[in-house]
Amino acid sequence: MGRIKYLLFFLLPFVFAAGCINGQAVFSLNKDGSGKVSIEGLFDYPAYCLLTDEDCADGEKFFVEQLKTMVSSGGLAAWSGVNWKVLDDGRCYFKGTAYFSDINKVDFFIGSAKTGIKLELARRSDAKPTVELKLQDNFQLDPQIRKLPADIFKTVSMNFVAAMPGEIENSENFQRLDNKTVMFVFSGGQWLSYLRNNIVQATLASDGSDSFDYKTEIGGAKKDYAEILKRIETACRNAHTSKDSNSISDSKDLSLKARLREGLAAQEQGNFERAVKIYEYIIKNGRADEKSSAGAAYQIGVCLHKMGRREQAIKQFESVIKKYPQSPAALKSEKMLADISLAESRKKAEEKAKVFVVDTIPKLYAEDVDPNTASIKITFSEPMKKTGWFYSSFAPADFPAAAGKPAFDSTGSEWTLPVALEAGKIYAVAVNCGDDAKLIKNFQTGFQSVSGQMCEKFVFVFATSQADPNAEPITIDDEFIERCEKAK
Repeated sequence: MGRIKYLLFFLLPFVFAAGCINGQAVFSLNKDGSGKVSIEGLFDYPAYCLLTDEDCADGEKFFVEQLKTMVSSGGLAAWSGVNWKVLDDGRCYFKGTAYFSDINKVDFFIGSAKTGIKLELARRSDAKPTVELKLQDNFQLDPQIRKLPADIFKTVSMNFVAAMPGEIENSENFQRLDNKTVMFVFSGGQWLSYLRNNIVQATLASDGSDSFDYKTEIGGAKKDYAEILKRIETACRNAHTSKDSNSISDSKDLSLKARLREGLAAQEQGNFERAVKIYEYIIKNGRADEKSSAGAAYQIGVCLHKMGRREQAIKQFESVIKKYPQSPAALKSEKMLADISLAESRKKAEEKAKVFVVDTIPKLYAEDVDPNTASIKITFSEPMKKTGWFYSSFAPADFPAAAGKPAFDSTGSEWTLPVALEAGKIYAVAVNCGDDAKLIKNFQTGFQSVSGQMCEKFVFVFATSQADPNAEPITIDDEFIERCEKAK
């Protein structure tokens, strides 16, 4: 049988069109090529806008327009469970499941950005099926993407999970979650070069059976799909007619528009000091209209807040309300003041009732762990919920291969993960790290207490002893330990 290529993954367009990503994409593939992908995550200000003259200072307008192109991508049979929301800080939350009858015909795109990464299922008559995550043949970054700051790619944090139609016989550079499921973590700025230089694949023992009943699910999804398209069309019309004071690129002054893009780019890169100076220039140069000035003043408050200058941010938002009382920016400033006050109250409440890790087996940062250890344990300060956990890798350490299903003990405080360790390696399991999306309403992924309190972030690190007792012992680098501590 000839080689059949199933294109699955579409991370790169999100990087290009959506900037920072925090979330997860879960694929389920059937042996006939049908399947589905469930996506949930947060997307920051569109990186694409930093390189073009396209008017996307209005984050909601731009996001909805890009969402419209994505749900209409070629080869998709339907979507279900689609929800989205633009948050006050400009980030966009998205959740939805896409269905396809023939993955070979799927062509995901967001705006003008198409996929550059694929998951390939190859079947040959003389070999077992293999699944490989790789860059497309002759893949080259779009010239526009090459212009993006390197920090854009460092902000990517996304778990790619794939449920296979057959049992996995062996895998290379995939993390195996169970006998039919693998995971690859896109995190930091090195994942692109990693895919260029490493094979990431799994070999299936046989064609196996379907991951889910496609015919049953697609019927309901098609009914949802029509309604989803109507909702998106309505959102697009509303976005085009809305009067958002923060859309300051509507100014007729082209140099002012360029200044705006420069300020937004500085914010995206975390250079808030520079962004503040740019917004101050927009206000003081005398050519900005009131709407543009109000929007720039509001953005200054946002920058101050992100820099941790709470009192200055409060004064800035109060100034916007006083100077531009009738503007939408004033309403946004009132909302930010309320959010700051609420956050302060929550912080005080959380400090009184924190949930944290109290012990681990093996001990944290141990460097002589027996590689034959069959399980690792994490003990929490109080009983925890037994579902909805979030744990992930923490580069550059290895993630321990799962040898069974994790579970809590009868008290709900001790969590055990069966593992298959190797000699001479440093392992890390990150608890509740890198998952900003869990803070969104109805998206509460993470280790939580029975009372609903989220556990503090924690990175469980240890190293196994060398197979050769005469070999130099494995040591955990001080710089890596410092990174783990800062992640908490």
